[in-house]
Amino acid sequence: MSKRFSHMAVVSVLALGVAGCAAGFNGPEHTMSVEESHPISVDSQVVTLTIDADATTTDLSNRDKARLKAFANAYLVNGHGPLTITAPSGYADADGHEAAADIRQALNDAGVSWEALSGATYRTGGDAGDQLIVSYTRYVATASECGIFSGVAERDYRNLRSPNFGCATQNNIAAMLSDPHDLIAPAAVSPRDAMATARAIEAYRSGDITSSDAEDIEAQVAD
Repeated sequence: MSKRFSHMAVVSVLALGVAGCAAGFNGPEHTMSVEESHPISVDSQVVTLTIDADATTTDLSNRDKARLKAFANAYLVNGHGPLTITAPSGYADADGHEAAADIRQALNDAGVSWEALSGATYRTGGDAGDQLIVSYTRYVATASECGIFSGVAERDYRNLRSPNFGCATQNNIAAMLSDPHDLIAPAAVSPRDAMATARAIEAYRSGDITSSDAEDIEAQVAD
């Protein structure tokens, strides 16, 4: 009886030990990649430029023209969708629309196509503070914050990586993205030049040299 009792006690101790070890096993929640642990979120932002509508003149100032040129350059690099010119409606309506036409012309001179320009109006209650608003949408990438030190001991026990592992890399990628919208959808590509392909094939068939001259390349690099 005593021997049987001691055998059961040993089995019980072993069972408790196995249960304790099972609690330390890693589960599916511990297999997250760096991209999943520190995701990069992409959010849209509306960028605006405000220009005062001056009823005493129909011309844009040199300062406003310079601001519009810089704004157009930023739109051509990071903008998505239309570039909208919102003019005041109601009081001094004609002046507002004339100024909007001048803004459209200035933006087109800066390289923005007419198709990309859009117009809108807003109601204003008086002649003071009438403004024209130029706006477009851009996208901003933001990674998760680094410097997380909670749960480090538990991760060491489970032989898992540090909670900050890969965080700096994800933040650097978010900061270096030329256009964060590329994480949502690939950038549009222009159609290939079929004539250039045909000329290369014809030159290859006729035995002409189709590769670039190395000496010409070296000269261009030197220049």
